[in-house]
Amino acid sequence: MGWIVEFVRGAALLASAVTLMGCFTSGDGREPQGDRLYFPTGLVVSPGGHTLYVANSDFDLQFSGGSVQALDLAAIRRDTRVIVDTIAQAAAAGAANPASEACSAAGRTINTNPWLEPGPCAPFVLAPYVKRFAFIGAFASGLLLAHDPDGGNARLFVPVRGDPSITYFDVDDDRGADSTSFELECMVDSASFCNPQHRVGQDPDRNLRGVQLPPDPVGIASTNDGVAIVSAHQSQGAASLMINDWAARPELSYFAGNLPAGPTEVVAIPEPGFVAVAEQQAADAGRSFDYRRGFAVTFQAQNEVDLLRYHPDDGAVPPRPFITRASVHPITAAASGFDSRGLTIVDAERRTCEATCGSVVDELSCLVACAEEVPLRVYMANRQPASLFIGQMQSIVQRVTTGGEQVVSSATEDLFFYDSVPLSFGPSRVEVGKIINQAGETEDRVFAVAFDTRSIFMFNPTEHRIEAVIRTGRGPHDIAFDTGVDDNGEPFSFLHVGHFTDSYIGVVDLDRRRPLTYSQMFATVGVPVPPTESN
Repeated sequence: MGWIVEFVRGAALLASAVTLMGCFTSGDGREPQGDRLYFPTGLVVSPGGHTLYVANSDFDLQFSGGSVQALDLAAIRRDTRVIVDTIAQAAAAGAANPASEACSAAGRTINTNPWLEPGPCAPFVLAPYVKRFAFIGAFASGLLLAHDPDGGNARLFVPVRGDPSITYFDVDDDRGADSTSFELECMVDSASFCNPQHRVGQDPDRNLRGVQLPPDPVGIASTNDGVAIVSAHQSQGAASLMINDWAARPELSYFAGNLPAGPTEVVAIPEPGFVAVAEQQAADAGRSFDYRRGFAVTFQAQNEVDLLRYHPDDGAVPPRPFITRASVHPITAAASGFDSRGLTIVDAERRTCEATCGSVVDELSCLVACAEEVPLRVYMANRQPASLFIGQMQSIVQRVTTGGEQVVSSATEDLFFYDSVPLSFGPSRVEVGKIINQAGETEDRVFAVAFDTRSIFMFNPTEHRIEAVIRTGRGPHDIAFDTGVDDNGEPFSFLHVGHFTDSYIGVVDLDRRRPLTYSQMFATVGVPVPPTESN
């Protein structure tokens, strides 16, 4: 494991140096290759399940930039699930070697290097699944897919440390669609590099405050409507606000520079269902209601989570939106809580409660009760100590008496962590996804990625225990879930794991009805290539 640590440390120093010097251009180095993975750092599945978007970082600067790819997820699912289906069928028939039969059925040979890429079969070549690609700057650090709530528009946002910029793409909105064009529009030039107009934050003349994007954008998240987008900046102790006008070009609006050192992740706070109703009722009655959409930020150097609030500044002419550091929430679930990384906030229980409110007479009171009585679940990956921190976010609703009756006047959120679950060294990301249980129904699981120990911990929130440890290849980084129902009405759920170190995607079976492959990485997409420093 020593070479991995040294490689990542060296690459990180190189990334910082390039960022500080501002010397990266798309003309340096060899032209990137759109049909291969190269240090993937971001994975996103489209809501319709047609596309898997991948951001590649060019982390060792072997090429003249990174890339973003739109992969045919339906084809990947079709080709790879042959393996798990055949293993289950062959085992049920009493076959002596189900894995061999499965690889043959999938057109694969037996895997000769299961240590490098776990799974029974040789890799699937990536190129046939790449439907679109475009080249960007080096050191992409993640992906955000945002959708216009009015429908028809979707954009992909990539924080790029080498520019620095937030590079954006117009992509398919495949919600409810039967097909997709795999759109990945960024006005590419003849060499397939995105046009500079799609790099937000580089030109201070394009915003009212005359500001530029700070260096090292790392985490990124958006409000429900995809309008307010916040990114953290790891080396600056800052967070930036970008406004995404669906009818125009997104623009940088503001950055707050008063954060602790080493911000790492940004997550949007799910908006309570009562807010829209309360805002409308207040407007109709000519009174005010105050709720500021929020974002949670984790840090490497401070044992706290900060909540930022978005202010649209609607009263100004012209409006100049901004964000503020509204509250600080210490991490007290362990003796120390430093080097926090991934964070996820789950509102499924609250949404279930809110779904019952449409049929009651006083909808607002019902929605407020859901917000006050059903807290959001919060999970955070932490490195010192190596733990999964568990917390909750509670809505705090304020009321005032007007005309002899109490009305809702404002709301905010409070956050605290109350428990921790030990993990192996190096937790770096946490997400919530679905498994298929033995009855064919979906259930929530929390997935904590440990980069250093090449494993993903599957936590059962109902039973409050680590249910399984998924063995991955070297350097698991980002994850994405492919969950849905096939043409035969059968539910499916697969976990896609972007392997940073050897540049490929692993596919994990999340169907408990297949005990031989459940929680196992059963397929590899993209031929693994060890980094140059390991040869």
